[in-house]
Amino acid sequence: GYGSHMCLGQHLATLEVSCFFRELLPRLEEIELAGDPEWIKAIFVGGLRSLPVRYRLR
Repeated sequence: GYGSHMCLGQHLATLEVSCFFRELLPRLEEIELAGDPEWIKAIFVGGLRSLPVRYRLR
């Protein structure tokens, strides 16, 4: 959300995800979808419930 409904942990979560991918991606040789994404179907919350991937390390 935005304004008064903004999540207090939003900036920390963004930093954590950024650090995660900065460390993970250089270690991967290959990454691809292993199935269809499953989306959350709700009025107040949106996003991915599941994103199956297949990967191979370097």
